[in-house]
Amino acid sequence: MRKVKTLPPGRLNLSSQKDIPNEAFPAGNNVFYKYRSMEPIIINKEKVISLLPMNECISVMEEAFRSLASGQCVQPLRPLMWLPDKRGLLGMMPGYAGDIDVMGIKVISVFPGNKNFGLSSHQGTVLLFETRNGQPLCMADADEITAIRTPAASAVATNLLARKDASTLSILGSGIQAAGHIEAMLLVRKIKKII
Repeated sequence: MRKVKTLPPGRLNLSSQKDIPNEAFPAGNNVFYKYRSMEPIIINKEKVISLLPMNECISVMEEAFRSLASGQCVQPLRPLMWLPDKRGLLGMMPGYAGDIDVMGIKVISVFPGNKNFGLSSHQGTVLLFETRNGQPLCMADADEITAIRTPAASAVATNLLARKDASTLSILGSGIQAAGHIEAMLLVRKIKKII
């Protein structure tokens, strides 16, 4: 029979992990701890915008690419599930960041015909979990994260690969990604002309 040690009620401070004793995870020991479930933080579109300015996201993306290249992060291929009539799909994009002990997934629906209904073609959610017990940490609006993160990733590539004196930017399309890319490129190059 296993012993169960219940911690006092309340929230665990997972950011410092001081509330999680190492002995809670013994190998081959008959003691385990029972924790209360955490309530994940909900981050809506407006909060994403305030918490993730483009210039900071560019720096975070550069760091993320370095972590991925060094093997500290895992980013499997993303599976797609098409609806039988091909009018839309569900994309699942999992990942793990070992340097910050977080795993997550972006689940996004893509429905190109949504423009006819005044809706975004891409809608979804990002879910983050801590990797000690797999408890959910956060659920965030994926639309706005995507609108910021994708141009930020392009800005990292531009900063590394484009000539330092590049001053003309060519944008194909006019949607949210176009606007985000203009904002991001203006942060890494002195753009004088946009075509």
